[in-house]
Amino acid sequence: MIALRLYQNAAIDRVRAQLRKTRRVLLVLPTGGGKTIIASAIISSAFSRGRRVIFFAHRRELVNQTKGKLIASDIPRESIGIMMADDPETRPDAPIQIASIDTFRHRDPPPADLIIIDEAHRSLAQSYLDVIERYSSDGAVVLGLTATPFRADGGGLGDVYEALEVVAMPRQLIAEGFLVDPRVFSAPADVRPDLSNVKVRCGDYVESDLADAMNQRRLVGGIVAHWQKLAAGMRTVAFAVNIAHSKHIAEQFTAAGIPAEHLDGETPTRERDAILARLERGETLVVSNCGVLCEGWDQPAVKVAILARPTKSTGLYLQQAGRILRPFEGTRAIILDHAGNALAHGLPQDGRDFDLEPTKKRRGAGPTKACPECDAVIPAGTCACPECGHTFERAAPEDIEESGGELVELTGERQMEYRRTWKALVQDWHAANALRVKRGQRAMKPGVIWHRFRERFGVKPPPGCKLPREIATDEEKAVAFAELRIEARERGYRPGWAVYRFRERFGHDPRSRVA
Repeated sequence: MIALRLYQNAAIDRVRAQLRKTRRVLLVLPTGGGKTIIASAIISSAFSRGRRVIFFAHRRELVNQTKGKLIASDIPRESIGIMMADDPETRPDAPIQIASIDTFRHRDPPPADLIIIDEAHRSLAQSYLDVIERYSSDGAVVLGLTATPFRADGGGLGDVYEALEVVAMPRQLIAEGFLVDPRVFSAPADVRPDLSNVKVRCGDYVESDLADAMNQRRLVGGIVAHWQKLAAGMRTVAFAVNIAHSKHIAEQFTAAGIPAEHLDGETPTRERDAILARLERGETLVVSNCGVLCEGWDQPAVKVAILARPTKSTGLYLQQAGRILRPFEGTRAIILDHAGNALAHGLPQDGRDFDLEPTKKRRGAGPTKACPECDAVIPAGTCACPECGHTFERAAPEDIEESGGELVELTGERQMEYRRTWKALVQDWHAANALRVKRGQRAMKPGVIWHRFRERFGVKPPPGCKLPREIATDEEKAVAFAELRIEARERGYRPGWAVYRFRERFGHDPRSRVA
């Protein structure tokens, strides 16, 4: 039998308590925390009581991984059926079924008392909705498993699940030794890709536009150079935009004398297994992929992740980053973020507020840090560790250097320093403008704050650092509104565009104070 950790046992008790009150529960646990092990224990208990279970997955790796965990939980192999194309262990009458969702749609549905859906952030796909509706109407209970309980389009999962159980946060699992605390490096703003012309559709970047922006010799070459500097010799996975981009990354590593390979969704199963086996043995050091290794892939020896695919999806980012956070021989994980994802979504080890509501109603990750003496997780702005008394040195802004082209390590302390400086610059701007207005001088534009921040640190301000509203007299606002209306006519825009841009600059409707 697989020995359960304390938090896993507690999770099972809490799920059972929820299922006594409701029929659909979503369990949340970080990648590497053992969701499949928890599910295996629940299935084993259901099996011992004569219940029938279907475990749904969308990848072959997840199906096989779950089968192995169930056998390790002392469920006889002959009691487990696999519903996956051409799998030799198809047993339609077995009480426990592990089903590929794609295969299930083309088979006769077996009876079930319990439905478990892995990677449950996909639950709103029509194939899963059909399964949930069918079995719920027959009285089955539904348990979803995920590390990222939200969708790329910002929608929540409350349309499917009625209760949420968050088992543990990454910092807890790091502190207990079940995950590793990664070092995260991000490229400075001046060498990040230009995404201004990349369209957004369904909550994320359009792949074709994104590929054009990312698959450039300068950017791909920088990936190799920074790997050589920060992670040379370590087994690595790279997440690319599309097949061409992934192949380009692998080719550049190979050209530099570093053994690298590419795989994608069309790579034959045997070849994929062979590539990953060579990576495990260290014969291949870098495997570049697109859309294959983001979920359901477990290879603890791989301790470096190259993020070369920008995304607006926090879920996709956390899935990718989480692939390398399982412990392995005391090796520290390294994330080389060439996509700006850590700056946009926070550090992967940060805590987050999860619920079943749409994204806009949730609070994102906050800046935290781990004490270097005792590993206590504390707020990033803390000067002395409350656990061991370790004193943190506060770096002066002018001591922080970020040379062009170099990856910069992201820490909670650095992010907090950025925000403190931004707040001070905004306060200075308000004070200076109050004095200028008193003297009858024209107020400074808010953009000066952005430029002063950039001059000091060499990077753009982090997310959440918003410029204040522009200060102007009524006469100046009237002139500005007139100019915006003229611009709207010249561009062929509707009149409402001028109103929107005015409100964005000054914080109120122009018609409320401007004739």
